[in-house]
Amino acid sequence: MRTTRHAAGDPGSREDQEQPVALITGAGRGIGRATAEACAAEGYTVVLAEILTAVGRGGAEALIRSGARAVFVRTDVANPASVKRLVTTALRRFGRIDCLVNNAGILSVGPLARLSVRDLDRMVAVNLRGPLLLARAALPAMLRQGSGSIINVASQLGKYGLGGYVTYCATKFGVVGFTEALAAELAGTGVRVWAVCPGLVDTPMARLSGATSGAGLIRPESVARVIVDLATGRRREASGTAVDVTR
Repeated sequence: MRTTRHAAGDPGSREDQEQPVALITGAGRGIGRATAEACAAEGYTVVLAEILTAVGRGGAEALIRSGARAVFVRTDVANPASVKRLVTTALRRFGRIDCLVNNAGILSVGPLARLSVRDLDRMVAVNLRGPLLLARAALPAMLRQGSGSIINVASQLGKYGLGGYVTYCATKFGVVGFTEALAAELAGTGVRVWAVCPGLVDTPMARLSGATSGAGLIRPESVARVIVDLATGRRREASGTAVDVTR
């Protein structure tokens, strides 16, 4: 498979369409960065969507230096115009989207009564509205192709509730329900949908909950491997399944 280097963030003209294309949100660090690297190693062209310009561009440039095809597009997943620009850029440049990984997420910890409305709204907007907007934007291309995978990064806190994480739990329960419903809606189209539900992962977000790096935490690469195995068919789970990642 031919590999070509491209400048990160340059939308350019449409490139050859031999390689499958993975679009990953929150791709600058943590699970998103590990997934971008795993997809690149698997032969995907990678579109890194990230709101933080420095880490997003840095991630794309690192992939390009390794010989992968990658582009960074600054994206706010809660903003419909930003999401539309992201998907339009990916399709204009590469002509297809084979795998959408809805990974971007944020966390504010604290009792619901003390949580600011601004923090509440932002968690709902990024963690739940974002995946809905991304799937809605990417689906027309996948349906035209007759194939594709949408993988939503949920959480074990999308399966059980925990005090201090009320809004976060609500968003991740929503992601699991969204996954099940969308899979039912897309039955027979060739587009499959899964959620992955990791426990506590060794990421900056985990530090917000007081976790100490490395101590019994799941490595981001372990979550990335499950995501790539689902996308490539090495791991066979029914569409709509919420897959646990516990180690």
